Amino acid sequence: MAKVYLSPSDQESNVYAYDNTNEAVQCGRIAEACRAALERSGVEVKVGHMISMAQKCSESNAFGADLHVPIHTNAFNGKVMGTRMFCYSAGGKGIAACKAIFARLAPITPGESENIQVNADYYEVRVPAAPTAYIECEFHDTVEGAKWIVENTVLIGETIARGICDYFGVTFKEPEQPKPAAPASGKLYRVQVGAFSVRENAEKMLARLKAAGFDGYIREW
Repeated sequence: MAKVYLSPSDQESNVYAYDNTNEAVQCGRIAEACRAALERSGVEVKVGHMISMAQKCSESNAFGADLHVPIHTNAFNGKVMGTRMFCYSAGGKGIAACKAIFARLAPITPGESENIQVNADYYEVRVPAAPTAYIECEFHDTVEGAKWIVENTVLIGETIARGICDYFGVTFKEPEQPKPAAPASGKLYRVQVGAFSVRENAEKMLARLKAAGFDGYIREW
């Protein structure tokens, strides 16, 4: 079973341009959505949030992570938008993981200033024993970017999980759809609109029902 350590940002001082929120809160939500998606797909996950980077790296190493994934949102000049990712070197597993996640995440984020960069200066790229795929999901200092992040934390987390599953060759398991509620009585009641001796008239009535948003069918007696 693959092991992934998720490291959402703890930067509460990085305030969003929308909704009076911050990077730590939203990245925590993204990480939880990602965790749920990975676990139902058979990947073992540990999340480190609101602790120091040194603690995160230590936890990741003790966990025996196969991939270390910091989750952040970005800021620059209030105009740039897009997905950015970082890894340790131009070869190896880190960049392979970045490419797999980027291929899923970049197409759904609204910005277009997007790339994968080698940057071994980042602490959580350089220090963990596991390969790192460092994610900057979008730019939160634009209203459009911040609004999109806030309204799509589950989508972002699920999409990151899809990319991670691609990297490991694991089948991504879709979330279960809620089942329609059963009638309280356990019974169903059918409504008949009419009976016609001429089929053409029955077809006209069925067409009127469907135009009004109702489903129906014709049964010959």
